[in-house]
Amino acid sequence: MAITIRNKETEDLIRTIGRRTGEGPSAVIRRLARKEVIGQQADGVPQEEVERRQAFMADLRRRYPPPEPKPSWKEVEDEMNSIFGADFE
Repeated sequence: MAITIRNKETEDLIRTIGRRTGEGPSAVIRRLARKEVIGQQADGVPQEEVERRQAFMADLRRRYPPPEPKPSWKEVEDEMNSIFGADFE
C-alpha cells in the first residue's frame, strides 16, 4: 500500500533526514516508524540511552570515589560541633 504525504514541510523534513543518512524517503519512514514501535514496546528508556547513562555514572564514580574509610559517628559529631559550635548529645 502506497502512502502519499501531502504536506510539503513533512516531505522536506523526510528528504533532509534522507540526505543526512543516505536513505530514500521510504527507508527514512520505515526506520522512524520501527523506532517508534519498538520504543512503545520497550518499557522505558532505549538501550543506547541506558548505556550512555551507565557510562556517565561510572565516570562520576571514578572521578569522585567515596571517602575511605568511612568516618565514625564520633568523627561526624566532632565535625558538626566544629561547624555549628554546639553539642548534639
